[in-house]
Amino acid sequence: MAQIVVTTGERFCDIDALACVIAYQEIPSQPAIPVISGPLNQSVSKEIREWKINYLTTIKDKGFDYVIVDVSEKSQLPAFVNQERIIEIYDHHFGFEKPWQEKLGPKAKIEEIGACATLIWEEYQARKPKQKITALAANLLYTAIVSNTLNFQASITTARDKNAFEELKPLTNLPKNWIATYYLDQEKEIYRKPETVIKNDTKIQTIKGMKCAFGQLELWNSRDFLTENANRVEAILKEFGTETWLLSSPCISEGRNYIFTKNPILKNQLSKTMPISFEGNIGITKILYLRKEILQKIQ
Repeated sequence: MAQIVVTTGERFCDIDALACVIAYQEIPSQPAIPVISGPLNQSVSKEIREWKINYLTTIKDKGFDYVIVDVSEKSQLPAFVNQERIIEIYDHHFGFEKPWQEKLGPKAKIEEIGACATLIWEEYQARKPKQKITALAANLLYTAIVSNTLNFQASITTARDKNAFEELKPLTNLPKNWIATYYLDQEKEIYRKPETVIKNDTKIQTIKGMKCAFGQLELWNSRDFLTENANRVEAILKEFGTETWLLSSPCISEGRNYIFTKNPILKNQLSKTMPISFEGNIGITKILYLRKEILQKIQ
């Protein structure tokens, strides 16, 4: 059997993708080679970056088999991946399931769930029920579940995410105030260098036939950030050169999103498909949404 490379999308790497890559390498009988080609975004906090996390940033194909995590859109895969040799895929994004399911059958685990980290933890338990996962992998998976469910407030959160979180908790070696520390560290980083943070969590999507730069910022207080930085956010997203732009900022303290756009078509589509009210160019939802949920509703 060929050695396995485990990797994720090339544009950027968030905490969920990082956790999945690092934890998955412990699942096969022969450890997989972890490769992350994109930059880490702000969801990988300053403290997490100081942990001893080892991975490659590229690799030359030598007949490897590939496992893909936290992405299923083929155009987002790194150039070094031989797509004909993908043997497993784990993802929680919507819209690209069918070709993978036809190709891989049950090895294409693309499910509507809060965090891809939940899928990796379930796979670890299924294949290594008597072997203890490392504290590093447990720490990353645990944090990724918190992040990708917006601290369990996102509507896409499932009982499986909550169960995985509780099962991982005793396997971690994190401080008791870790969740609060994690979110505060992210917010400090966002205020320190918003340009970098926004660029590293923006995806180019096609919405109603328009190319749209769709950014996401998870914040404790989204209202204050957008009040202070609306012009800066607009300038940053315009640099992508798309027809339009949109920023969604889940506000953890209020349990709702602030969505910033000046495009009337996007405003109209959001208003038709979501519980949202606009005050000028900023829409406020009634509950928290992840970017993938918003896309699912308006595409």
